[in-house]
Amino acid sequence: MEIRNLTIEDLPEFIRLRSEGLKQSPEAFGESLEEYERKTLEQHKNNFPSSSDNFVIGAFDKNTLVGVVGFYQKKSEKMKHKGIIWGMYIDPSYRRKGLGKDILNYAIQKAICIEDILQIELAVISSNLSAKKLYESSGFESFGKEKRALFVNGEFYDEDHMVKIIK
Repeated sequence: MEIRNLTIEDLPEFIRLRSEGLKQSPEAFGESLEEYERKTLEQHKNNFPSSSDNFVIGAFDKNTLVGVVGFYQKKSEKMKHKGIIWGMYIDPSYRRKGLGKDILNYAIQKAICIEDILQIELAVISSNLSAKKLYESSGFESFGKEKRALFVNGEFYDEDHMVKIIK
C-alpha cells in the first residue's frame, strides 16, 4: 500500500473514488453525486487541491486509489490557525484494516508542519460510530452537534463537530 499526496495526474482516480463515495455513502458528504457529476473536467482540474496548505492524501493498492482524505487551511487572518479535514472515504473492501487511521494520521502530520496551524477540525455524521471512533483514536474530541445538518433522500442527519488541538 502506498500513501502519498495526490497530484493532478491522480485526478481521474480521485474522481472515480469520490463518485463511489458519494454513491455508496451519500449521507457522509455535503455534496451530492448529482452535483459532483455536473462538474466539467476543467472545473475538477481548477478545484483540485495542490498546495502545502490545501491537499488530498491518497492510499493506493498498486495503481488503484482505495482511500482519500482532504485537508485545507482556513485563509482569513482570524481563522488561519484552523485546518479542516474533509472528504474522507475508504473503499469498503479496505475498511477495518487500519488504512483510515494511516491516511488520517499522514494528513495530520503534514498539517502540523504548516506554521500557523494550531488545531484541526472536522465534521462527521453523528450516527457514523466507526468514523467517530477512528477520529477519537487520532485525538479528536467532539465540541458540538449540528442538528439536521444534511438532508439526504428525505432524511435528516445530524453532524458532530470535532477538533484536535495541535499546539
